[in-house]
Amino acid sequence: MSFAEKDLLPIGYLSKAHGIRGELVFVSVAESSDLVQGTLFLRHRSGGAIRPFPLLRKRTHHGSLLLSFANVTTRNDAEALRSHMVFVAMQDVPLEDDEVFLHDLPGLRVFTVNEKGVETELGLLEDVSAPAGQILWTIRTPDGKEILFPAVDEFVLSIDLEAKRARVAPPPGLLDVYLNA
Repeated sequence: MSFAEKDLLPIGYLSKAHGIRGELVFVSVAESSDLVQGTLFLRHRSGGAIRPFPLLRKRTHHGSLLLSFANVTTRNDAEALRSHMVFVAMQDVPLEDDEVFLHDLPGLRVFTVNEKGVETELGLLEDVSAPAGQILWTIRTPDGKEILFPAVDEFVLSIDLEAKRARVAPPPGLLDVYLNA
């Protein structure tokens, strides 16, 4: 089983060894630990090759999620995996019909839609970030202005990855702050 990093989704990292039987403490960056199953892919934070590791068991211990992998049976084996990032294959991540991966959004052309349904191109979605848990789009207008757009369901009408388009209905006054500054 071979995957390129572009085919993988980071879900957390291994912070430290636990006990003497090769268990590791997993710190999640994903919304759910349900993604921690099957074969996981590990790479040291400093870089290097991504390697598959079949998950044998996961369990909770004092609020921490502990993972056991095939061929990791001692504390020394586990210590060797400290500071490794943990990935899952994106093909194994279930998405609802209206869900997309955030990394697929940059490059979309963003259009505003007024109350009459008329679309106007706003600009190109350059970046997606999630400070404090709020998804924020960075949109660059054709004349070079930067718009920070809160990507909440109320304002994002549709996303079409195949057409590379997103339709938004910004709240009154938001665009004025950026476009008329």
